[in-house]
Amino acid sequence: MTSAATRSLAAVLVVFVLVTGASAPAAAAESQIGGTVVVAAGETISDDLDAVGGTVIVRGTVDGDVNAVGGTVVIAEPGVVTGDLTGSAGAVTVEGRVGGSVELATGSFTLRQSGEVGGDIDVAGGEVVLDGAVGGTATVAAETLRVGSTASIDGDLRHDVQTLANEGQVAGEVRAVDLGNTGFGGFGFTVPTWISVLYTVLAHLALGAVLLLVVPGFVREVETTGVTRAPASGGVGLATLVLAPILLVLLAITIVGIPLALLGAAAYGLLVWIGLVLGAYVLGRRGLRALDRDEGSAARWIALVVGVLLVGLSQFVPGGGLFRLALTVVGAGAVVLALNARRTGRRGDEPTEPEVGGTGDATA
Repeated sequence: MTSAATRSLAAVLVVFVLVTGASAPAAAAESQIGGTVVVAAGETISDDLDAVGGTVIVRGTVDGDVNAVGGTVVIAEPGVVTGDLTGSAGAVTVEGRVGGSVELATGSFTLRQSGEVGGDIDVAGGEVVLDGAVGGTATVAAETLRVGSTASIDGDLRHDVQTLANEGQVAGEVRAVDLGNTGFGGFGFTVPTWISVLYTVLAHLALGAVLLLVVPGFVREVETTGVTRAPASGGVGLATLVLAPILLVLLAITIVGIPLALLGAAAYGLLVWIGLVLGAYVLGRRGLRALDRDEGSAARWIALVVGVLLVGLSQFVPGGGLFRLALTVVGAGAVVLALNARRTGRRGDEPTEPEVGGTGDATA
């Protein structure tokens, strides 16, 4: 990336921060990502911790919640988590103390004799072993559940398991419940917002890169249409997004139309996704153009990155949903208009930007 391109990217991001900084919430958690994530003994994190790694180990203190995603997650003795422990992993072991509740989706979960959970335990796993202290109710969906002789549960023990061995002290009621119809494991485990946003951004970037590399000429036509005919693009996009599902339902009523309706539904979903990505791309191009930085071979890629990043960041800003909807409507409408122009042979004005590498896109 050239120095001019870097300055362009920085300038657009600065503008976005200045515009949205007043309303965007401050980051509420520390994030650690790596092959092995360790909170060392004697180390204290005075905030929530989002940890992603092949192995996540907490030997120190986290003064807040821990949301851990990894192959192996261990709250080791004498590690302390003052808040909740949530996440997913192949294996989770608690040897230290969790002051709040535990909510996990995991292959196996073990609460050692030295382990302590101050609140409730909600675990979906293949094998669950409880040998420590639980201050609230334990809800377990698993193939096997063993409650050892050293275990103590101050609340109820609710289980949906194939095999149960209970030798512990349960202050409340022990009862079997059906947890199969209320979400994963019977309690709605959700992927952390920042992780889902990261995956979404990467997926948008991948789609945008494919479009820029495979059909650059069509992308330019969509860009031209979205910029010069924004109201028309918005109108066509809104009509398409509203009317297409109705037509697909009517088509599916007939047995003959069911395969076409399924194909149409797939095409509709793809149109919505492409519309959002190209809408973001057009926004990035307009931003660079406003800053007089819309030149050079890197401009398209900068515009894609900036636009997609704005889409990702909008999920943390009030009104972000309307922002993404507007981009999708305009982008999808521009795609429909560009496709129609190609079908009728009436394309929009050709852009003045030279072809990258001089190869063109005569057939895209």
